[in-house]
Amino acid sequence: MFGSSNDFFKQDKVILLKLRGALHKLLVIKGRSDEDIKDYLRAFDFFTDNPKEYDGATIVKDLVDIRYNGEYLDADAMLHDYEYIFEGANKSFVLKWEADLKYIKNMEKNGKGIRVPRMVLLTVLGILFVPYVWIKNF
Repeated sequence: MFGSSNDFFKQDKVILLKLRGALHKLLVIKGRSDEDIKDYLRAFDFFTDNPKEYDGATIVKDLVDIRYNGEYLDADAMLHDYEYIFEGANKSFVLKWEADLKYIKNMEKNGKGIRVPRMVLLTVLGILFVPYVWIKNF
């Protein structure tokens, strides 16, 4: 969305179906709720059907959940991208804040690193990102 790219979903659909199963197993192992898992899988399915829409993690690119054939997936970044597309988080400071906060909480639930600096960085970037999207779409 903002200068990043990721070709994870440009792989063969048969491979992506297997990787979807791997993501499901991983989320079960991490103790995520059925509702949370459905959210991740819904995003996975969308990007499987629309691989050009997925750009991956913009800020933190080292939090890999699945790696296959040299491509990688950060499940939290995937869900965050999905919410930007479908919840309009890229068009409103409030919706962006809510999506970013959910992203940080998901990272915490999935056992990923220090969250406060990431939230600060996402907030600062939001000051530039929302107007960027408005300008880009006009």
